[in-house]
Amino acid sequence: MKINKENRVHFIIYSTFFILMYLMLLSINFSFYKSSITKQAVIQVDKLIDHSKQFINRMDSNILERQGKEKHLLLKLLARDANVNISSIAIIKNGQYIYNTLIGQVENKYHNSDNLGLTIKERSDLTERPVISFLVDVGNDTIIQAYFKKLDLELTDKLGRSYVRINNINVGHDNKLIDDVSELNSFEIKSSKYDFSLIIECNIQVALANYMNDSIIELVSTFIVLLSIFYIFYKYNNIDYYLLRKAISNNEICPFIQPIVDKDKKVIGGEVLARWIKRNGKMVSPLDFIPKLEKYNLIPSLTMQLLSQVLKSELVRKSEKLTLSFNLTENCLHNAQVQNLCIELTTHCQLVLEFTESSEFENVTKTLAAMQLLRNHGVQFALDDYGTGYSSLYYLNLYDFDSLKIDKSFVDTIESSELTLHIIESIVLLASKLNIKLIAEGVENIEQKETLQRLGVNKYQGFLFYKPESLDSFSTRI
Repeated sequence: MKINKENRVHFIIYSTFFILMYLMLLSINFSFYKSSITKQAVIQVDKLIDHSKQFINRMDSNILERQGKEKHLLLKLLARDANVNISSIAIIKNGQYIYNTLIGQVENKYHNSDNLGLTIKERSDLTERPVISFLVDVGNDTIIQAYFKKLDLELTDKLGRSYVRINNINVGHDNKLIDDVSELNSFEIKSSKYDFSLIIECNIQVALANYMNDSIIELVSTFIVLLSIFYIFYKYNNIDYYLLRKAISNNEICPFIQPIVDKDKKVIGGEVLARWIKRNGKMVSPLDFIPKLEKYNLIPSLTMQLLSQVLKSELVRKSEKLTLSFNLTENCLHNAQVQNLCIELTTHCQLVLEFTESSEFENVTKTLAAMQLLRNHGVQFALDDYGTGYSSLYYLNLYDFDSLKIDKSFVDTIESSELTLHIIESIVLLASKLNIKLIAEGVENIEQKETLQRLGVNKYQGFLFYKPESLDSFSTRI
């Protein structure tokens, strides 16, 4: 298919819009991706602490009063019930550590803080790394402290460097102390349940790479669905449809009339033509918009609008002898609203409906019935562009036209082709035998007019006499 300039412009517009839309969807999905990861990470830490509290609350504080060997029940409880992220449990009695599941009995070590809940020690004596724990008062001057294993921040590290902030101490993946904090592209998510925050220093390249890798199926699916939608939208190109429909409803496409004259150059009627005049005064060529009207089946809407505009004009009130002709399609002929407007217009003028023979009518019976209905109200019918279409003689025999319009292609060669002269002579003879009126279209010079007149054609339409003009301008001629 040949792509013209307009189609290329549309293609560029659609392609640009598609790319922008896809990028916008990626941006939205990427935001959800980041939000989902951070929320999930905070929830995981919250659940870790929740589980630890539940575990501690199930413990019997009087376990300290039992025999030493029974303290090892704590180890069993830890192995059986505790979250896998708890590394050890310590028991503090009256401010002194007395037992730890990791080292057993503890002597001469004191708990120097009154803080309960989530806490952090910047440097552990064993690992020399930060250690995070959770303290719960279980009664009888007893505090149980749950130490967590190393933080697993692989999930949030997909977005860049991430760390947990507790009491202004920053701990990253594998309990690495973070002391070179950067505020660039960083954001903070606070826990709604506990006193900690998750900080993420977002690295766009790292985050996008992981996003692409984790969301490849979703990205491809979105691309295919969006591409399909835009392909359908581009193929059926509804932009033109809405522009044309708006132009019709706003009367931007209005009736112009090209006068028809007799041999004495007296105006005896006119053909109503559609002209699109935009609000800025620019006129759009019928060659540009008529094919689109046909493509989107808007010809009936346009025909109704043209008929209505003529009916509302002062033109139809000036002379009942005026002949006005409209181009009609088969669909228009079968449209009840078009039929009613045509019948109304016949009370003001002699209405002629013109049909082209570019394709055969699909429903002969229905077409004949519609034509007869309108004939009963005085409507006449003309065969436009005679001699260039489907089957002229067949049409003449079947549809009983009142007049024929000799196509411009014959008029153009009437001075240079003897064959054209013979053809027009034959048309004139046929029209005379069938009592059909003749009108020559596209008459552009006096020689053409004189030759046609000599052959017996006495009604003309063309630039030699008048170009299409507005209703007001045409009104001054009658």
